[in-house]
Order: sequence, then structure tokens, then C-alpha cells
Amino acid sequence: MRRLALTLGMTLLATAVASAQIKKMVRDDAPAEALSAAERSQLGDPMFVLALRSHPNEGDVQKIVDLVKGTSAQVQVFVVDELIADPAPAGSRRAVLAFRGVNQTLKLDPNVMLSVILTPTGITPNFIEAWGWDARRGRFNFYRFEQASNEQAPGWKFRGSSAGADRQTPTQRRDTCLACHVNGEPLMKELTLPWNNWHSTSFAATYLRPSGATPWPVVADLALLTSLENARVLQTDFIQLAIARFNRSRADALLKRNAQGTPTVVNGMQEISDGRRLLRPLFETTQYNLASSGTLSGLHPFPAANGGPVGPIAVPATFFLNANLLAGGGATQYQGLGIAEALSFNTLARISPDEYRKLVNDDGTTIGGRSGDANFAWFVPAASHVDNHMIDLLVQRGVITKEFAGAVMAVDHETPVFSTKTPGLLKFIPPTFRFKPLAVGAAPAAHPDRLTQAVIAALQAASPAAGTPEADFLTLLQNPNPLSALRQRVLSYRQRVQTRLDNATTRAAELRRLFHIAVDRRRAALNHPVLGALTESDALFPVPQQ
Repeated sequence: MRRLALTLGMTLLATAVASAQIKKMVRDDAPAEALSAAERSQLGDPMFVLALRSHPNEGDVQKIVDLVKGTSAQVQVFVVDELIADPAPAGSRRAVLAFRGVNQTLKLDPNVMLSVILTPTGITPNFIEAWGWDARRGRFNFYRFEQASNEQAPGWKFRGSSAGADRQTPTQRRDTCLACHVNGEPLMKELTLPWNNWHSTSFAATYLRPSGATPWPVVADLALLTSLENARVLQTDFIQLAIARFNRSRADALLKRNAQGTPTVVNGMQEISDGRRLLRPLFETTQYNLASSGTLSGLHPFPAANGGPVGPIAVPATFFLNANLLAGGGATQYQGLGIAEALSFNTLARISPDEYRKLVNDDGTTIGGRSGDANFAWFVPAASHVDNHMIDLLVQRGVITKEFAGAVMAVDHETPVFSTKTPGLLKFIPPTFRFKPLAVGAAPAAHPDRLTQAVIAALQAASPAAGTPEADFLTLLQNPNPLSALRQRVLSYRQRVQTRLDNATTRAAELRRLFHIAVDRRRAALNHPVLGALTESDALFPVPQQ
């Protein structure tokens, strides 16, 4: 009898353990499903190992934080919201929690993050989002604490991974984490100064700080908020590092390998197994980041517009062209293409407060249902770091040459994001191709390399009509120095805009033209079949009412 009781007790314990396991949800509003043993065995990120594997039903944010950080690591909090400039003690703010240090030999930074919703009086219950990096499998895993329709209580759900994310269709992404994490990467839409919607060095969320004039009551109750940090730290110490590692893993995964998993080398050359997939960021906008002037617009309607900017508005260079990748260096530290002249666009258009106020008022832009502008002036989509970093990485590795990258960018250099000219050129990339890996400090392959020669042959076989992007691309690739051709186009572009702005009779029309381009890009982001999901409310982009 005792043996039976012991056996029964062990069976009940095993049943209890089995029932207390993380589940999965295919998409929002789908029923919760059990994870198979095989599926659970593929979860090896710090979030799962340290917290979710043994506490799949724990919804207390502080307890989850303590499980992840252990006794010696630290947590830092960052706050973002599309209405962050509104000091009214209502509504909510999203908080991102990042970790520094090691727990049980697992490095936490930048390998795990949480996201919760703050209200004036606390954290919204039964909702936590998280991701963790699985270094062994080279992927991000996404999780959410929520209650499914077939559950009596909330619990943690595995919501998918970054594996194959870039291949998913809009239908496949709908209501999943990959609707926003398009390539499977972490998101920080405003990756650089001045961080329009983040608590930052440029705009402090004073109502959240204990020293603020009217701090939210939650500040006194939530110890986590004592570690509130500014967006620059999240950018440089976490997101950029996470994206760099992610892109390296993606590029490695598309190297042809032998049965032992080692990249094959033939005559000193490696082979790319899916050329069009790897080079897609060079031809298409797979993601965008946001850029703006560093000057407050003074026209943000939350809480109320105050009459316009107090100083001149400098239109960012990244509005005119992909200045960061063209020039290199800067906060993102790209090797770049060496077109330093691209950065001179930062001083090209300086708009007076009266001129800017007129542009906004004449166009009748609204944001958050009210007339006005973004918190910082000239707020626009720009080329993304995840795309630029991948292109830069491929150049550094010798997969493509600077000349090849420059030829692609020259085809539509005035449209750094959402180009309609370059996506059609991707079909000329061979499905597979070989390249000579570029050792650190070694001279790159001479132009034209094997890939360039193959693309030239494919373009010639297509006999593109004069004046088409295909014909222009062919001419650029056949140029002995495509980078020189790109530089000349950049200089000509700058001179053309400068001449119009310097002429009193054409200045107003040129400013209107540029402003309408900015508005059109905002609309392109809002209406994009995939990237439109990145807009959390109507308070992100100021656009005229339809």
C-alpha cells in the first residue's frame, strides 16, 4: 500500500509538473496549445531557462525580473510612447526592461528584454511581452504573458521565433509577433538622437521621475522606476549590439555548408546558398527607423501647441539620402562607402520657425486626432539600422564589394527608404554565388568581382530599355568606378537643392516640395502592407486628413 501511495504521489507530482508548462499561441486570439517535448527542447534563451521553464504561470513583473537577473545582475528601465510629450496624468506608457550582467553563467545583455504597460497607478496586469536570444540556435524567441480564450487563468505563451521571419507573407505575420519584428530582430524605431517618443537626454519624461513636479503615483510604488534610463543607453548598449549579432547569425546561416556543418571552401571561395534573400536589404526596405530634426516643433498638440519652434529647423541628412551608410562612422559606426559628402546634407536645409509653421499649417497635418506636428520637427521614416548593418557587414566580409553596393544605391539615391526603382533589380541576383572571404585588413576583391560580372550578364541578357532602372544599374556596374559615379550624383543632387533654396523666388516652392516628400514617406509607412503594423496609434506620424 505504501509503495502504491508513493507511486501515486509521484504520478500526481509528474502530472502537476507536466501541466505547469509554458504553452504556445499561434497568433492573437488563438487558443493556447501544449508545446511538445521537441518544441520545448528548442527553447534555450535566458528568458526561458531562467524564468519561464520553471515558472510558466508567474505574472508578477518584479518576480520575473528577479528570476532573470538573479542576485548580481541589474535591470534598467526605458519608457516610450507616441504621446510621451503629454504630461496629463492619464493614459499609459510602454516600459522596456533590459538586463546587465550574468545569471547562472548566462549573459543577460543584450540577450533578454521585457516590455510592460505602465499606468499612473501601476503596471497593467496580465500583460508582459518578452524576447530572448538563443545563441546556440541563432534566433530570438518571443513570449507573452496573457490569457487565451480556452484558459481560466493567464500564463506564459511561446509566440514564435525569428527563424525564417524575413520570408513570411503579410497574411502569415498577421496577429503574430512577426507583424512588427519583420526580420525577427528587436525593435527600436527611433534608434538615434533625438528619440522623439522616448524618455531621453533630448526629452525627459519628468512626470515619471520622483523629482518631477507632478510624478505619477506609480513612481512611489514601483522600485523598478528608480532605474529609469535614457534612450541613448538602450540604443548603444543593447539594441545595436543585439542587431549586429542577429545579422551575423543570419549571414552565417546562408553560407553553403558540408555534412559536418562547416562552410564549404572551393579554391579559397565560399558559396552563398540564397543570394536574393541575403542581399534583399540592399534593394528593398525591410524595416525603417525614424529620424527628425533635433529641434522641438512647438506644434505638438499634446498638451497644446505653443506656436512653433523657437529656433531654425535643420532637416536631417538621412531624409535626403542614406547618409549613414554612404558616409560611414557616426553613432552606428558603419564602415560605409566613403561618400563623406553625404553628411553635408545635415546643413543643406535650415528652415526658419515662420517657414516651418507655415509648411505645417498649410498642409493641415494632424496627429493623434489633433492639428499639429510631431514632438520634434521633420519626423520621417529613414533607412533602418538592421538593413544598413547587414549591407555593411556583407561589404566587410567580401560578399559584395563597395562598388556593387554603391551601384545599387546610385540607382535611387534620392529615395533612401521605400524606393520603387531598386526592388525590381533583385531578380538579377543569382540564386547562389561564390565569393572570396575578406580577411581583416586584406584588400577587397577588385571591381568587377564574380557577383558583379554575373549580374552584368543577367542584365545584358534582359536588354533593358533606355531610361529604366535596369539600364541605369547596368551602366553603373559597367563603370570602372561606380563609387565615383555615385559621388557625382550625390554632389549634383545637393547642388540642385541648394540652388533652389538659395533663390528667393524658388525657396518656398522647394520647401513645399521637400515637405510633401516627408508627408508622402509617412503615408508610405502607414500604408505599407507589412510595416504599417509598426504604428501603435494615430499619434506617430503627422499627416493631412484624407
